[in-house]
Amino acid sequence: MRRPLIVLIAATLLAAVPVLGGPIMKSQVSGTANWVVHADCEQFNKSRLGQLIRAELSSLGIEEKLQDFAKVFSFHPLDDVRDVTIYGQGQDREKAVVLIKGKFDKEKLLALIRSNPEHQESEYGSIVIHRWRNEEKVPSQDAKEQMMYGCFYRDDLIVIGAGLPAVKHALDVLNGSTASAVGGVFDSAIQQRQGVFFMVAANNLAQTVSDQQKAAVLKQANQLALAVGEDEKNVYVNVNLKASSQEAAEYIRRILDGILAYLALAAKEQPKLAALVENIKLSCAQNTVQVYFKSDPEPILQFLKEQSKRKEQDKTKN
Repeated sequence: MRRPLIVLIAATLLAAVPVLGGPIMKSQVSGTANWVVHADCEQFNKSRLGQLIRAELSSLGIEEKLQDFAKVFSFHPLDDVRDVTIYGQGQDREKAVVLIKGKFDKEKLLALIRSNPEHQESEYGSIVIHRWRNEEKVPSQDAKEQMMYGCFYRDDLIVIGAGLPAVKHALDVLNGSTASAVGGVFDSAIQQRQGVFFMVAANNLAQTVSDQQKAAVLKQANQLALAVGEDEKNVYVNVNLKASSQEAAEYIRRILDGILAYLALAAKEQPKLAALVENIKLSCAQNTVQVYFKSDPEPILQFLKEQSKRKEQDKTKN
């Protein structure tokens, strides 16, 4: 079986995109991290949005493929993965780690990992860390960038990263021998709202986001707090951008006002988009800008399906 760990990571991150399990535990996040992403699979699966998406996956035949995946890898990427937490420092991929909690057949997964032609094992205390080559990387890339490291911290908790020092550091955080994020910089950024199934918190955004023009708003903020969830059967998205001053916050608000005006203009030809744009509320208080969106999940899913159909039609034309 080739590329076992790449498939494992891809399947887990598939679950992590719309979701990640249980509320975030800051005690499992490094105190040196300046960004963290967390998703709650269990919360997502019981939400209306989650149920609608699962029904859509079934109608598209994707659910059957997930069941086939479960037969091979001994876990279902949406049902058996309870939560995923990803954290790191800036844009350095070797300082980022993924913590995956779920129900796994440890021995079966380890057998798949060991089938990688460049698999190696090393010990860190009582933990065995596995190294393998990421075969999805293009051959021209540096060999160092193609290596991945991972281990079972517990039978239900996997740690994966692109850098061995980062994985070892993550293990130190988990066993309490080095400082975690408890009482640290994320306290004001992490939103413990009702029904949250996906959240992002970040500090020092200028060092973290890319240089692309699309990231201009984020580069003006010092702190980002984002929460996606469901409250009384409505999906909500709450984003707080904290700037260094009230003037900087007003600048961010003006940029966002422009983006909303552009969306409103584009929405004139797309009724489904128009209905969603109307539900976006923008406010600014002192040095914090808040963007809040709330909607029934059905229109959101219908809009996404419509956009997907348009992309397929554009591909056909080209």
